[in-house]
Amino acid sequence: MKRLSLIINESKQNDIVELLQQLKQVSAYTIFHGEGHFPGHIAPFESIQDEVMGFVPRIYIDLLLEDADVKAVLAEIKKCGSCDAYGGVYWISPVDSMGTL
Repeated sequence: MKRLSLIINESKQNDIVELLQQLKQVSAYTIFHGEGHFPGHIAPFESIQDEVMGFVPRIYIDLLLEDADVKAVLAEIKKCGSCDAYGGVYWISPVDSMGTL
């Protein structure tokens, strides 16, 4: 099992949710709202509103996927275009165990 983590511009939430709901490999995911801060250098603001606020609104999405599904899901996200616009980033982490509380 793998964890696919994505960070994209908050304005793209509807696009990514629509895509994830269409992918048979994706059974569930979690979305967190956050702020992209870039201390120590010029921030890559994506809009005038971001520059005024002083941060870039972001969403962080976690998906748990079977090992064999990660590449296909990531490829679909990359094809989406608007889902990874504005310099979205991702990483893949192993999941050692999973359960309920």
